[in-house]
Amino acid sequence: MSSLTRSLLLIFMEMSSYPIPAHYTSATDEFLAAKKAAVMDRSFIGKLRVFGKDRESLLHRLTTNEIRNLKAGGGVVNIFTNAKGRVVDVVEMFMEEDSIFMLTTPGRAKQVKEWIEKYTFVEDVRVEDVTSQYGLIAFFGEESVKLLRQSFGWEVEDLPMQHARPLAWNDKNIIVHRSGAITPVLFNLIMPVAEMAELWEKATAQATPIGYAAYEMLRIHHGQPAVGKEITEEYNPHEVGLHPFINFEKGCYIGQEVIARLDSYQKVQRQLMGVTLEVAEASALQAFDTSIPIYLSEQLIGQLTSACLSPEHGQGIGLAVVRKQFAASTEPVQIRRPERSVAGRLRPLPFND
Repeated sequence: MSSLTRSLLLIFMEMSSYPIPAHYTSATDEFLAAKKAAVMDRSFIGKLRVFGKDRESLLHRLTTNEIRNLKAGGGVVNIFTNAKGRVVDVVEMFMEEDSIFMLTTPGRAKQVKEWIEKYTFVEDVRVEDVTSQYGLIAFFGEESVKLLRQSFGWEVEDLPMQHARPLAWNDKNIIVHRSGAITPVLFNLIMPVAEMAELWEKATAQATPIGYAAYEMLRIHHGQPAVGKEITEEYNPHEVGLHPFINFEKGCYIGQEVIARLDSYQKVQRQLMGVTLEVAEASALQAFDTSIPIYLSEQLIGQLTSACLSPEHGQGIGLAVVRKQFAASTEPVQIRRPERSVAGRLRPLPFND
């Protein structure tokens, strides 16, 4: 942990047994800074490397997106699904010369590793959990490209989405990965943990460090679902906005029949939506930080799954999974708990569009 982090009186929370600051100054200030240039220690993200000559063909049969014929450095967002078409995990993966590197959601590396191994029979495939071996610094904001050039001497403007590039800095080998499809992160810097402190000091000399609270605000403004919130066993990938990461022309994979049938016969029942909430203080949202029923008049139409106070909108905003026939409704809705009710309205995503 950096001397900057140690020098501040911070409130920590745990993410996959990894302590991270909830915020450094205030979530609002950090959120606003992230529009321009900010960084976050996201080393708690799960990290796997998959080796063996059959790694590409096996992962192709276990995931929803096309990965064949990607060259070294090429990458995609991919979904592991079970036989019922539900999400095991959503990962970012990119090709290395001798392996496939995967970034899992927090706490899911072990589960994804075991899922791959469950379906490895005679294939030459070996999975290593390298979460504890690599640190990860995430960059946010429109000045990220300029910041990486000024701080590290790297030209990354031409790096395509989800692709990765190994680059050198002070005789250190760093992987620069362009993100942004399923997180509000623009670039990930992946490096051995022994090199984390020096890069963190360099990055925070030019950019604001942010904590988990500001990250969640960014994610909600971008309309991006998260595992454990919107992405649960209750919903299929179509219902929570993951359809861009499903290739409907690729060959068979676990859960394909269910996912294809939902699409072909238009049987998707629910839809990820934004919702504005008539609250003006963050404390008023504390009772609404989990799955809460949403009603239109007296009819249950969905669940509020994430919420925050928006500095841009001056009120609460959130993500909700609602029944599709009500998604276009302009009528007021009620988000209800037994002890409290808040009025709101549904709206399209993303909020920052």
